[in-house]
Amino acid sequence: MRPSALTQFRTLAAEAILDAVRRRIIAAVAVVSLLSLMLVDTCTTCSGGEVVVNGQVRQIAAIAGWTGAVTYAVLGLWSIVLAGVLASEHLAQTLADGSATLALARPVGRGTFAFARLAGSLVIALATGAVLLGGTALFLSARSGLPMRPALLAGVSCAVGAVTLAGLAMSASLYIPRIATVMLVFVATGATTLANLLGMFRDESGGAMGAIDRFGPPLCSSIALALSPWIDEVRVPGSPLEIAIRHCVWAVASIVLLWVVFRRVELRD
Repeated sequence: MRPSALTQFRTLAAEAILDAVRRRIIAAVAVVSLLSLMLVDTCTTCSGGEVVVNGQVRQIAAIAGWTGAVTYAVLGLWSIVLAGVLASEHLAQTLADGSATLALARPVGRGTFAFARLAGSLVIALATGAVLLGGTALFLSARSGLPMRPALLAGVSCAVGAVTLAGLAMSASLYIPRIATVMLVFVATGATTLANLLGMFRDESGGAMGAIDRFGPPLCSSIALALSPWIDEVRVPGSPLEIAIRHCVWAVASIVLLWVVFRRVELRD
């Protein structure tokens, strides 16, 4: 009896998670994540005292929202980039070593196999992001008095962004080398973040940056919107509903793109 598509997905996703855990980059990810949490722990202990901003003495507690939002956004974007980096080889490697051919020789659909590989890389990236962002949110809430709800919403936004970048990176990895895919992940994330920041701090942003901000995935602006209760002065262009819809559309589109391109890839014997 042929297993159901859901059973096949679960089995293949479990194998994909184990494959991701065995990769050498995971050790580096664990070390970087631990160091990041230690740095956040050290920085958030300085919740008292004074700093000089533009020649004016201000209490650190008065700018806790800004420092917390910047810290949280940077770690959130790092989690999104990590999802893209992990996905950049997770499917392509199975084509290179022939394991994809063996798996698809059984009654397994290409879509099921590709989605399982995507899920395997995302589990590692999202787990890392949950630890980083969860720990940061707890530190900021306990030591700076920042509410948890904005951090939770920003974490959900980071998860959606991770799906988008992972799907796009995995699709690109089927056609270009891994190093090029990794570079593309960093360039795309950087360009999108810059476009979002220009849109938030400029009255009008035109040209390519303006187009990316209006139509591209709102990786940074969605995080800023979620964290807006911490930073009331920031202005995020567009309505929250429009940004949320565009964010989800990009995530779904990246998954559909992966399904389409993997169906067209020729398998090696």
